[in-house]
Amino acid sequence: MTEQKIGAQLDALGLVIDMEEGERVAEAVVTVTTHWGDGGLMRHSPVHAPTPRPKPVPYPVQRRIVTVIEAGQVLSKAQKQRVRSWLEANSIDPQFVFTGAPITVHSRVVNHNEGACQIRYTEYCRDENGQRFTDAPTEGLVTVERRVRQAVPLDEDPEVTL
Repeated sequence: MTEQKIGAQLDALGLVIDMEEGERVAEAVVTVTTHWGDGGLMRHSPVHAPTPRPKPVPYPVQRRIVTVIEAGQVLSKAQKQRVRSWLEANSIDPQFVFTGAPITVHSRVVNHNEGACQIRYTEYCRDENGQRFTDAPTEGLVTVERRVRQAVPLDEDPEVTL
């Protein structure tokens, strides 16, 4: 086998794409099938153009997950108030947060620069009057996982020393 440029062959096949005036192809992935032997076909691995460059190893992106509260965690009165205030500051109504699931903060760090943080929590499903929905077969309350961009970070816990 020899390496061959296939641009002219693709042109001959009528490869056309709609593009705005002045745009150009930045990258493409092409899967080619060639005739092989007595009427057989050979499907080649997809070809990427331009060839992807290797990423550094280890890849300098870290995903951080900070657990604010574990599922069912017992909190002191001061801790409850601190977490409630933090949730409210991030436009989350604490009365609808399900405490049987964790509350976590997720972020990405690239080259020591932390991106936006996202609060993940579980909330009770409810109607427009605030009534919580019940799942009839299990008689349990219906919940859904929510994600909210963190606007206000949670301060360190003054009750805990590590």
